[in-house]
Amino acid sequence: MITDPRTTSASALTPTPGAPTPSGPAATGSPAGEGGRFVRRRLLSRMPLRSRVALGAVSLIALGVVLAPVLPFADPYAADLGSRLLGFGQDGHLLGTDSQGRDLLSRLVYGTRTSLVAGVVPILIATAIGLAIGITAGFSGRVANLLLMRFVDILFAFPGVLLALLLALTLGNGLGTLILALTAVWIAPVARIAETEVARVKELDFVTAARSSGAGLVPILWKQILPVALPAVVAYSTSLVGANVAIAGGLGFIGLGVPSPQAELGSILQEMQAAVYTNPSLALAPVIVILALSVMFPLVGDGIRDAIAGRGRES
Repeated sequence: MITDPRTTSASALTPTPGAPTPSGPAATGSPAGEGGRFVRRRLLSRMPLRSRVALGAVSLIALGVVLAPVLPFADPYAADLGSRLLGFGQDGHLLGTDSQGRDLLSRLVYGTRTSLVAGVVPILIATAIGLAIGITAGFSGRVANLLLMRFVDILFAFPGVLLALLLALTLGNGLGTLILALTAVWIAPVARIAETEVARVKELDFVTAARSSGAGLVPILWKQILPVALPAVVAYSTSLVGANVAIAGGLGFIGLGVPSPQAELGSILQEMQAAVYTNPSLALAPVIVILALSVMFPLVGDGIRDAIAGRGRES
C-alpha cells in the first residue's frame, strides 16, 4: 500500500524501543561497514513473510525477463495471421496467440521487461532528484527549505496520473517519453520523504557529536545522515514501482505508452481487446501480470519499512 508522504510520520520509520540503535563505529561515522549485516538482519530477517515471498517473486520475474533473449521463447514479433487468437496450448503456444498471431507468452515476457524498465528507471531518477532536493532542504537553512519545499508543493498540485497524461500527450508516445513522464510524477513525493527524514536525523545525538568534533558538511551528510535517512526513502520508492507499472499500463492501453509492435503490458492489453468476446481468458493475461506487479512491489516496500521500524516478524 502506497503511503502519502505528506501524512507519513517520521516516528513510523524510527526503530522501536529495544531495537539496535547506532553505536560504536556506526554512530561515529562509519555505518557503511555494517551494510551487509544490516541487510541480512534487519531488511531480510525482519521482513514479514508476505514481503519476503513478494521479494522472491519479483526477483524471479526480473531474472526471467533479463534472461529472456537466451531462454527458449518464441519470437515476440513474428506475426502469423493464420494463427490469430489461438487458445491455451494450441499449436505449441502455451498461452495462445494475440490478434496478430504472435505468441502471447513471449509477448508477456518481453512486455513485462519493458514495463519493469518503465517502472524502475523513473523511480531511480526521481529518487536521485528527490533525495537531492530533500537533503538540501532538510539540512539547509530556513530560507532554502522554504523555497525548495514550496517548489515541491507546486508539483504536488498536479495529480500524478494527470501530469503523466499531459506530458505523454505533449511529447508523444515512446519509452523515453514514458520514463520522463513517470519521473516527473514522483519527484515531489520522494523529496517530501527525504526532507522529513533528513530534518529528523540531523537532530540526533551522533550527528550533533560529529558537528561538535569539527567534521565537515560533506562527511556528515555522507557518513552520518545519508545511511540513516536513505532506507526510509528506499522503502517508499520501492513501493512506487508497482504504481508506475500500473500507470504505464494505463497509458499504453490508451495508446500513449510504448507504441506497437514493441511489447508492453498496456499495449498488449489494448491489442487483446479483440479476444474479449471470443476468448476472454486471453485478454486477462496482461491484466493479471499488471495486477501482480502492482501488488508485489508495495508489499516489498512495506516489508522494508516494517523492518526499519522494527515491526517485522521472523516468520
